[in-house]
Amino acid sequence: MTTKEDIIEPFRIALKLEKDGREFFLKAARETQSRLARQTFAFLAKEENRHIEKIEAFYAAMQNTEAAELPLTEDSDAEDKLEAFNQRLEGLKAEFEPAVSDLEAYRFALEFENGAEDFYEDFLEKSDNPRVRKFYRWLIHEEKMHARLLKSCLKFVEDPAEWFKRRKA
Repeated sequence: MTTKEDIIEPFRIALKLEKDGREFFLKAARETQSRLARQTFAFLAKEENRHIEKIEAFYAAMQNTEAAELPLTEDSDAEDKLEAFNQRLEGLKAEFEPAVSDLEAYRFALEFENGAEDFYEDFLEKSDNPRVRKFYRWLIHEEKMHARLLKSCLKFVEDPAEWFKRRKA
């Protein structure tokens, strides 16, 4: 039988995970060399703030209602955000000069986002509450978008010509 604590504990961990991610992204935004990297990490830090707010609201509802009245989760707009980000990336072509530290930061951030996605998928599979499952699906979709965004940045840094070629196709 699933207890209230079984439902709530992963959200405590998720909250810490998102806060750790925000701190990493804020630090990376301060320390990376290129404008692209700084903008990418600032965007991801804002995204983590949004996730933190949603997790806190969901967590509070679980605490206050014994998990009986959970908020509805809207559909993710991650695809639109990814497309808008890639369009902004196209505008940075002329001023782009990657640094090794930027590449390392992108790679580390990608590992972090993949780990968060795996964490949420694990708890999605364990949950039988439809609203909790929808919330986890929303988080997974968001984390996948972040991973795709970081992969796009890595491709842009490693082979800009190929990145533009694929965008035009």
